[in-house]
Amino acid sequence: MPRKLARSKDPDPEPQAPEEVPPLLYSAEDAGRMLGGISKAMVYRYVQNKELHPIKVGSRTMFTLEELQRFVRVLEEKSRS
Repeated sequence: MPRKLARSKDPDPEPQAPEEVPPLLYSAEDAGRMLGGISKAMVYRYVQNKELHPIKVGSRTMFTLEELQRFVRVLEEKSRS
């Protein structure tokens, strides 16, 4: 005699969306957007003035979230002075 499979009494659970992982690095365009919508050219100007410190990935200029947050803290300190 064939065996019956036991069914769960719970309805099928909703499939879980994969947990979204934030990016580790941001492009100059993304960095500008995160810094209040400044232009990519302004981001590069801050890099040229050594106020913003990028990471090079091949030929791309990228920024960590920590660096963008540090930069904002420095700007806040300057504006309070």
